[in-house]
Amino acid sequence: MKIQITKDDIDDALAPSPWDLGNNKLYSLCQDHPKHVHDDEIIAKMWLIGRAYAAAIERRKKAKGTSDDFYETTVVEKIKKSKLDQWLVGLPERLTNPWTELGHIITVHKRLVDLFFYMTGLEKRSLASKYLHFHRPDLFFIYDSRAKEAINKVTPHLNQINNITAEAQDSEYHTFCRRAQCMKESIKKQFSKNLNPRQIDKILLRITDKTRKA
Repeated sequence: MKIQITKDDIDDALAPSPWDLGNNKLYSLCQDHPKHVHDDEIIAKMWLIGRAYAAAIERRKKAKGTSDDFYETTVVEKIKKSKLDQWLVGLPERLTNPWTELGHIITVHKRLVDLFFYMTGLEKRSLASKYLHFHRPDLFFIYDSRAKEAINKVTPHLNQINNITAEAQDSEYHTFCRRAQCMKESIKKQFSKNLNPRQIDKILLRITDKTRKA
């Protein structure tokens, strides 16, 4: 059954949250240290974002050695050798034509998912979306199981939503971004509010919490 987004949902998304201080520290960390050159900066961002969002990079198949060793060797080495900084620099300054430009965002997400899979043997699409979101909070929608559960209830059938062409894609995140952009545009049309990805996420988590309690 589809659920209607209400004005209360919008007001809640726009209101201050007790989680804002912690999230703002992570935004500041990525803004102050956007590159992936120095070991300590890579470790700090991967460790704090992953742990804060229950998506830690050290959770992996056939883990050997300690988590510290994994961060200091595998994570640092693989990220330094990757083209992650190039991918981030190549992103648009802002979205002017989302249904076209989101294809680039989806492609960068897929590349990071592949990099994480190479390190861990797991598809860490949630961690990839969150890690990229904190570097570019204006571009990357936040994906996890709760957000996916809610967004399916507030958006139309997928064949009624515009497609997004991407050079490479993780199918789950591709579908999620189509729904998230549809939701964003619907809210703007109905409530005259242009919400950012963090505010979209707040609505989705609120809906999931309400439906689970009900």
